[in-house]
Amino acid sequence: MGMYASLTSVLDRALVRTPAATGDRPLGRRAALVLAIATTAAATAVVTAPFSAAGGMDPDLVRLLHAMVGIKGIIALAAAALVYWRLGHPIARPVAIGYGTAICISVAALAWLWTLASIPLGSLCFYGGLAGLILVGRFDSGLSAGLGG
Repeated sequence: MGMYASLTSVLDRALVRTPAATGDRPLGRRAALVLAIATTAAATAVVTAPFSAAGGMDPDLVRLLHAMVGIKGIIALAAAALVYWRLGHPIARPVAIGYGTAICISVAALAWLWTLASIPLGSLCFYGGLAGLILVGRFDSGLSAGLGG
């Protein structure tokens, strides 16, 4: 059995024992998501600002790299919008936590990437967060039902 198969079987068993929904509090879940994203972005920006590598780079390169981070920001915004939409419907608590954690990892990576310090590692974290969203979505039966599947 591969690592992916092992992980999916563990998550399948965990979600089968979990109640179907966390209750009908979509506003609270959505507010918690927005607060978590804002807090993550602010904290990461404060922590990574001293390590900024932009000062030693050509200004044109800095503009190009910031534009690329902006494109990643658009991708993260689309992912966050999907999570925000999903949290407006009944959802299992582990799935909601998984969505929130994964999107916060991507948001933290964006704030880190903006400083242009350790770009490869920041990119790995960004795409790791998006991969986490896909993995959590695989175990979210309400997502496919909500999308008409």
